[in-house]
Amino acid sequence: MRRQIRGFWVAGSMVAASALLSLQPLVASTRMVSLAFNSHLQNPQQVGSDTLRQKLQALAGKRIILDERVGGALGSENAILAATRSGAVDVAVLSGGVVSGAIPEMGVFDIPFLFRDVAHAKAVMQGPVGAAIAAKFADKGLVLLALGKQGFRDITNSKRPIRSPDDLKGLKFRVIPNPIYQMTFKALGAEVVPMEFPLVYAALKDGRLDGQENPPSTMAASRFNEVQKYLTLSDHFFAPIAFVANRAMFEQLDPSDQEALIAAAKAGAEATWQSQLDAEKLEQLRRAGMDVIDKVDRQPFIDALKPLEPEFEKRFGKDLLAAIRSTR
Repeated sequence: MRRQIRGFWVAGSMVAASALLSLQPLVASTRMVSLAFNSHLQNPQQVGSDTLRQKLQALAGKRIILDERVGGALGSENAILAATRSGAVDVAVLSGGVVSGAIPEMGVFDIPFLFRDVAHAKAVMQGPVGAAIAAKFADKGLVLLALGKQGFRDITNSKRPIRSPDDLKGLKFRVIPNPIYQMTFKALGAEVVPMEFPLVYAALKDGRLDGQENPPSTMAASRFNEVQKYLTLSDHFFAPIAFVANRAMFEQLDPSDQEALIAAAKAGAEATWQSQLDAEKLEQLRRAGMDVIDKVDRQPFIDALKPLEPEFEKRFGKDLLAAIRSTR
């Protein structure tokens, strides 16, 4: 894996700070800031990270150098989240469904069929609801810099077309280790198998799993078309991307550098909201031979999940759910 650091290509997953600093003359106040994400290339996390890096270089290029640690260099997203909370990583770009494991309030965004479309999700996350949830990060040693778009998540499997909840019954189905994801697919009748993402391709290939759910960009980058036949555009979850920083590191930055980092993260998030990567990758999956079920009646899925509504209201509050659903 190669990483670009202020115009230099550097090989490897980690480079000692002394080696990085020798690449160019630095002013006394220069600070090394590590940036981590765990996804394949041509993924919204990379889109956001690239834009963050470019914007930060323009705003604070003489004061901050990014040490990028991408792909599997630091392990799973849960490992990166833990490293960011501990201070081993300074800034991370992570799936919202993973972050909600540490910030329960953010789990409200995991509720199935909560958002009408991308514009609705963006309005909620950039409005008062998003601001209120951002305030919850402080107690977890984190700062939420911005929220972006991973995309709507869809269903693949190797057994049969999925057109109704009945078609999911009995399928061994991978979800991320997230309680709302798990209860959702259990309610839809699947045999739920929580699993870290790096293990999924092999499990689909050898039959330990029948199916999984992800945005099309992730499916294409992971070559799931090689081990999955059917893709249903269910749009059951909307997956945000969280741009987060270690709180102690952030508070040590000069105010101007804090502003620069926030502005860079917001630019990265906006790049993900504008990205058409999912549509492009969906067409790639079609061309690769996947059977895409794109005319889906979502109402039977929504009806099957209605028994979960009291649990969601208990966790997040009826008023909050109503506020999200009424946002325009």
